[in-house]
Amino acid sequence: MRPRNATLKRILRELRSKNKRNSLAERLNRLLNLAKKKEVTLKVVMDMLSGKGQAVLLILFSLPFCQPIQIPGFSTPFGIILAFIGLRIAFGHRAWFPKTLLDRKIPYHVLKKIASIAIKITDKLKFLISTRLVWLVQKPILHILHGLTITFLAIFLSLPLPIPFTNLLAAFPLLAFGLGLLEDDGLMIIIGYLLAFLCFFSFVALIWLGKAIL
Repeated sequence: MRPRNATLKRILRELRSKNKRNSLAERLNRLLNLAKKKEVTLKVVMDMLSGKGQAVLLILFSLPFCQPIQIPGFSTPFGIILAFIGLRIAFGHRAWFPKTLLDRKIPYHVLKKIASIAIKITDKLKFLISTRLVWLVQKPILHILHGLTITFLAIFLSLPLPIPFTNLLAAFPLLAFGLGLLEDDGLMIIIGYLLAFLCFFSFVALIWLGKAIL
């Protein structure tokens, strides 16, 4: 009986793993179908992306800034949204979302473009993502640290700095945190922290250089 039980457990793990690998594309396609080619508010998007919606939103709103050619004028509003998502991850539903932010409308063409980019890039990164070191993702006490780190990264993303490619420094760790939280991948969370350290160090270096020049 034990070998049969072990085989059943292995099959169930494989099925769960397969479902998880397709979870982002399924959620985003469902979101686009429900949007019905109309602009939607952030509140509607959050309601549609139930369950691991916060992780999906992290991926959705950080991906546009993970490429050299970015959507102009969106880093500040998206950064503010991501900062509040970070607070939600850290403190749960006790974190407050401003009504003006929840009522902000996202045009369908922007949502569709971001969703298509997210599906393509995460599809290419699929071989890097796996369910591992789950305790780094699921321990409630660590959610506070993850959420606060995400909030600080989002604040950096929202800053309208006139320096090229600074958004990339904040966007990549935000993407890594989103993928880690979505797929219960503790290694991706570690990568997120390494990239976050690089981002913080780079911003401190930029401030120091700016003061030195002045």
